[in-house]
Amino acid sequence: MATTRSTPVRKAWRSLIWLLVIFAVLARNIARSRIGRAFQAIRDRDVAAGVMGVDLTRYKVIAFTISSFYAGICGALLYAGIGSFTPERFGLLMSVQFIAIVLIGGAATITGTIMGAMLIALLPRIAGELPAFVPFLSNSPSNHPNIFEFEQVMYGVLIVAFLLFEPRGLFGIWHRIRTYWKSFPFSY
Repeated sequence: MATTRSTPVRKAWRSLIWLLVIFAVLARNIARSRIGRAFQAIRDRDVAAGVMGVDLTRYKVIAFTISSFYAGICGALLYAGIGSFTPERFGLLMSVQFIAIVLIGGAATITGTIMGAMLIALLPRIAGELPAFVPFLSNSPSNHPNIFEFEQVMYGVLIVAFLLFEPRGLFGIWHRIRTYWKSFPFSY
């Protein structure tokens, strides 16, 4: 007999996906606006942006406010999903995961960050399935090498591989594939 998700869980996932879409569209619209262009100028070279007339203090405060809003929403969703959390949950590995999400997905892209988050979220499941295919990996944390060590190594390997071979991340790969299929019969 197949198990199905209950209706409240499906509704929760649907609402989370809607929130993701709404906040991604909101962030994309901000990035395309005058404020977003000022953010990009400050990110690239703040001294040059200041010389061009961008009010650095104002736009840095706006960037801090927007990022605080997004972080607050994420914290509220995390609390709603887990029920409680402590500072011990936010260790070094989570910082490495956030860096991996940004670098693997593609720095300075909203779509790439979402793609990187999906890949990093799938990595524990992929590592959990590996002992069936790789006999020397263990599911037990006391045996070495195990899937937990492999997962941590994979963060570093993926970061280095994307920095060396695909600096634009998954978004760069997606962009090349999309451009290729838009101009498929023609090579120019």
